[in-house]
Amino acid sequence: MTKLIFGQDDALAKWAETKFPECAPIPKPFTSIGFASSDGSEILGVVIYHNFRHNDIEATIVTATPRWATPGNIRAILHYPFAQLGVARMTAITAKSNKKARKLLGGVGFKLEGTHPFAKEDGTAACTYGIYKKTVFDRWLNA
Repeated sequence: MTKLIFGQDDALAKWAETKFPECAPIPKPFTSIGFASSDGSEILGVVIYHNFRHNDIEATIVTATPRWATPGNIRAILHYPFAQLGVARMTAITAKSNKKARKLLGGVGFKLEGTHPFAKEDGTAACTYGIYKKTVFDRWLNA
């Protein structure tokens, strides 16, 4: 069982930037949801929502373990942008070489929208994924 962490945006962003320096600095403004062990002693992962533009928001997901990725937690990370903010889509960008992240995104329902050569800071390729309101409500929020 995991514990959700709300209202600690700066601390969660700092954890994410320490765990995965490539995501630093997280662009402001942002909102975050953290996932901790059931006793709250260990952060398992963080989702940071940023670059909110009209009907789209970007999500950066940084994890220490796959233990956070339960169906209930997936619903929680999708509920905020789609049910509370009312966005039509959410975007995620990851390194083409990050097979674990790409598998997670596909499993949640994100669709690969493009591959971008030389897009990462180190000159490697990035992949853009999107998930859409209908998919989220049909699969996760109305289930």
